[in-house]
Amino acid sequence: MAVLRIGRMLMAALLVAMLPGLCNGELERFEHPIKSDSSLSFLVVGDWGRKGGYNQSAVAVQMGNVGEKLDVDFIISTGDNFYDNGLLGLDDPAFYESFSRIYNADSLQKQWYRGTFSEL
Repeated sequence: MAVLRIGRMLMAALLVAMLPGLCNGELERFEHPIKSDSSLSFLVVGDWGRKGGYNQSAVAVQMGNVGEKLDVDFIISTGDNFYDNGLLGLDDPAFYESFSRIYNADSLQKQWYRGTFSEL
């Protein structure tokens, strides 16, 4: 019964993450190879832009562990990613400091989809 509830919660999270695309009239297509067992696994994370602080690095390590165990297909990022002023450009060091350097596990090198659910 708990697995069914978790599955429903994950599907609800996926649908919520897709809402911004639907509101803009654009829908991102999920194009992932079908696994032999027909499973779909993904991670959802938000409020992560802390340059590794506030337990961000510890959470990223656990995401990597879970991502490997579940062989995740993709990751959904729900927003609030770059504190305090966002990114200042394509080469802003904050991207490396808060994302590339932190989410570096092999299992997390998948497609990341973003949502904009700040302060909902």
